[in-house]
Amino acid sequence: MSTANGLGLDRRSLLKGLGAVLGAQAASQLLGGQNVAVAMAFAQDSAPRQLQLLSERQFKTLAGIADLTIPRTDSPGALDTHSHWFVDNQLKHCFDSEEQAVATVILNKIDTVAQSQWGKAFYQGEQAGQLALLTALEAADGPFSQADTKAFKMLKALVVFGFFTSKVGMTQLLAYDPVPGGFKGSLPYASVGKAYSGGYPF
Repeated sequence: MSTANGLGLDRRSLLKGLGAVLGAQAASQLLGGQNVAVAMAFAQDSAPRQLQLLSERQFKTLAGIADLTIPRTDSPGALDTHSHWFVDNQLKHCFDSEEQAVATVILNKIDTVAQSQWGKAFYQGEQAGQLALLTALEAADGPFSQADTKAFKMLKALVVFGFFTSKVGMTQLLAYDPVPGGFKGSLPYASVGKAYSGGYPF
């Protein structure tokens, strides 16, 4: 069983941790196919690097989203762990051209709406304005549609995925549990009752 970047976190533990944050369905989609292998091969502590898919402007918009999604507190945030670089890399290597287009289109739309409302790029806006814009986007309010909301949630999920596959995310926020639930070798039968070994009652 492979572990994440040699840090002792296997795919099942990663799925469990991300499932708690994103929901099981989103986590399953993110961890399918070659996504985990690409994520584990991505060295997040080696930025700066070359953009794989996004334009410079799209990338700056994404960085603003990442910072609002997981801001720095008493522990590092998404920007500190280079999760925005992770998203660009993951989009390039694990998503098809249609899915890539969905990501770039929503980034462009966020910037276009910011330009319309503030007269400047999203990444140049005040944090309160950025947050209000993204709140409207998440609610499919104003200029944003349900399709826009879905695309935005995919980007946010990728930011979270990147954060939790960074060294900080795996060692400080996800805990590796080699025997989930623990092992209890001697229990009174009355406390267990009739149970199948897989946990299903007869």
